[in-house]
Amino acid sequence: MRHLSNSVRQVLGLLAVIGGLAVADSLQSEEAKSRIDSVRQLEQQVFDIGRKLRCPVCTAESVAESSVQIAIEMRWTIQEQLEQGLGEQEILAFFQSRYGDWILLDPPKRGVHLMLWILPILAALLGLVFLASSFRRWQNVAKNPVEIDNANLNRVRKAVEEARR
Repeated sequence: MRHLSNSVRQVLGLLAVIGGLAVADSLQSEEAKSRIDSVRQLEQQVFDIGRKLRCPVCTAESVAESSVQIAIEMRWTIQEQLEQGLGEQEILAFFQSRYGDWILLDPPKRGVHLMLWILPILAALLGLVFLASSFRRWQNVAKNPVEIDNANLNRVRKAVEEARR
């Protein structure tokens, strides 16, 4: 009986160990999932910020889209700064201080950049004013009858008759 009792204890102990391993494994997989999710989230933040920065080499692409070495290094810098706890605005300000407003794909609307936003609107407004004034002038000219000298009218009629022959 004592022998049976030891066997039961051994089996229960083995079950406890197996159960503990299963719980530990499940905790590890939850921890691994959590780490994977945080890495994905960090990577997404890096690319979101990278989409707001212009690649210094290939100016038609953002840092997130470019595969040149400097864009890769800029993404690493963004990741390091995110890991240090900096926010998006602080990271953008960091790159802006290094490269100027040019590095931002949506530069602030001030100074020269403000003129780039205002000039097309101003040109469109001036064009509309020009067209409106021209149209009014054309209407005013059309309202007034054109006086024709009979000598000129006869000369034109004679030229038309000769052209028909």
